[in-house]
Amino acid sequence: MKVAEIVKITQGKLLSGSLNADIDTSKILTDSRTAAKGSFFVALTGPNFNGNNFVESAFEKGAVGAIITRREACGLWLGKIVILVKDSTKALQQIASAHRRKFKIPVIAVTGSNGKTTAKDMIAACLSKKYRVLKNEGTKNNHIGVPQTLLQLKPGHQACVLELGTNHKGEIRDLSAIARPTVAIITNIGPSHLESLGDLDGVYEAKKEILDFLDKKGTIVLNGDDKYLSRIKGGRRKIVRYGFKGSNAFYAEGLLPPRKGRLTFVVNKKMVFELNIVGRHNIYNALAAIAVADHFKISHKLIREALVGYRPASKRLDIKRINGIDIIDDSYNSNPLSMMCALETIKHYPANARWVVAGDMLELGRGAVRFHRSIGEAIARSNVDGILTFGEFSRHILSRALECGMKKEKLWHCPDHEAITGILKRIVKKGDVVLLKGSRGMKMEEVLNKLKGQK
Repeated sequence: MKVAEIVKITQGKLLSGSLNADIDTSKILTDSRTAAKGSFFVALTGPNFNGNNFVESAFEKGAVGAIITRREACGLWLGKIVILVKDSTKALQQIASAHRRKFKIPVIAVTGSNGKTTAKDMIAACLSKKYRVLKNEGTKNNHIGVPQTLLQLKPGHQACVLELGTNHKGEIRDLSAIARPTVAIITNIGPSHLESLGDLDGVYEAKKEILDFLDKKGTIVLNGDDKYLSRIKGGRRKIVRYGFKGSNAFYAEGLLPPRKGRLTFVVNKKMVFELNIVGRHNIYNALAAIAVADHFKISHKLIREALVGYRPASKRLDIKRINGIDIIDDSYNSNPLSMMCALETIKHYPANARWVVAGDMLELGRGAVRFHRSIGEAIARSNVDGILTFGEFSRHILSRALECGMKKEKLWHCPDHEAITGILKRIVKKGDVVLLKGSRGMKMEEVLNKLKGQK
């Protein structure tokens, strides 16, 4: 992309360098520590950081230019491209949006309260059997990560799969405006980010924003078992629904008893699929991938190969075995819906005894106590042998579990990860299974690290 185009797109001012110079968009970065020869640095700013302070560092590592929001002494930057803008984050998004519009390829965007990353990865795996696919890595699903991913688009790409996340109203709409999806998937509506979204109606309205900039001839893929998503009407756009109900275009049945780390199910009474992953809810994610892959004419044989080869991302129902004990690491994040899904997973997991380690579910607003109590009741009504909790709100998991009949000596509230680890080492035996779950801020993976002997 020419510097002149970047200046025009961002309405910036060129302080140094040539308008005719070319910038490799795939080398545009926002972290000066990753700067290298030929890169271009965007100095993002926020409440706790100011990228303008690291421009010199980026240049020293080989960056050819930078976008800044604070005018500096240009004499220090001879031979470098320097563009001054009012808002560097907006500039990054504008550049990514302009770059995306140069590609006439399918852009598949995924959102929802749970399962976004898994569905996105499964979809990308299926499409990659036939096409050259770009996807956002990990959870680069926000106002920075989505633009960064789109800037990696190159002429060789034939499809792009994006996860769009949100924690406030309007964010998915903004991301959709940048990505301009041709296919939109909504996995489900559940209680997440309620501090800013208010209630389930607010969550639904926020997730539905993905449709605001969906191509007029685009396709909508929805969880047909979700009562909120049943409200969506396609109009001129095609809607494809998936789920366990027979009324869906793609429906799963014939589930075989789960084996350790494996699920087998039948779709539409004829297609058998297998997943090397636990959690019945992951069949929903697989169905979303099957629906999208079928839309793009991927054969069922190739879809099966892609799904059986899929492995979960780190900290998402990721099974680790330590001294004969299975640890189900689902510590990436937690909300009431994902917690219930994880409990359903451990309920059917073959083990001598089942233990739950639960950190706080954050960002639930005024309903936080109620939601934690509901989890305590659900655990007490299941076949779980004991609970260890960590965090202010998780105390309510224990109190409700106690009220519902669990024995006090099987309930522990711990002050830190170290205490959790000590108790687990004392009570958990070979052949048992432990579910490890909590919101990102609780850093529950530290328990696993300590069990493995890491610092």
